[in-house]
Amino acid sequence: MTQRESRRADASAADRLIDAAEALYGEQGLAGVSLRQISVAAGSGNNYAVQYHFGDVAGLIRAILERRTPELERQRAQLLAEVKAQDRLSDSRVLMNVLYRPLIEYVDARGERTYARFLLALHSSPTGMQHASDMFRLTPIADQVHDLLHLANPEIPPPLIRERQRLIAIMVLTSIFNRYAPYQAARFDTALIDNALEMATAAITAPLSPAVQEMMGQIKGKKPGSMDPGPG
Repeated sequence: MTQRESRRADASAADRLIDAAEALYGEQGLAGVSLRQISVAAGSGNNYAVQYHFGDVAGLIRAILERRTPELERQRAQLLAEVKAQDRLSDSRVLMNVLYRPLIEYVDARGERTYARFLLALHSSPTGMQHASDMFRLTPIADQVHDLLHLANPEIPPPLIRERQRLIAIMVLTSIFNRYAPYQAARFDTALIDNALEMATAAITAPLSPAVQEMMGQIKGKKPGSMDPGPG
């Protein structure tokens, strides 16, 4: 095998591991999947394949995010340009659509929302988002939308907008995958997504109670990026 063929084989193996991890984490949660299970699902005969390619769980999670996020950001940039052309940059509902619509509509080769399910597992894990703490560099458009949301709602501090987004992301993603009858019918998908985004807008723009104002005053010195990020 030539050096080029070896690099190509390594890249292909890494892609299979990412695909397997994304699917398994989404189906079973971060705590429910071992690195060996991921290796087996990826068709690798090496039980330490994940460690070889990514080092550890954190490296694997970052690899999943690094592969998917650029496409989502490209779509967000396109939507944001359309919103700007319509002079609607101060419309919180429209801005929430820019953040979440690309993620909701992103599907794999089978037409399934595998990455969205993975992100739900990541956000739902007590330690999951710690692995993504350095991923802000990948989301300049999402960061711009957060800034615009603050400008549209100046009474809400930027750190609280990010903290609300973390919780909103769980709500929006849960609304996709945990539906009860009669809302499970495919024909209701568009309406239910709209409903989730309406709820998300209400949550991001909700007024601050006195207790929340006091809390934000106590953590005012904290950097805006120090809280967990919202959608991936």
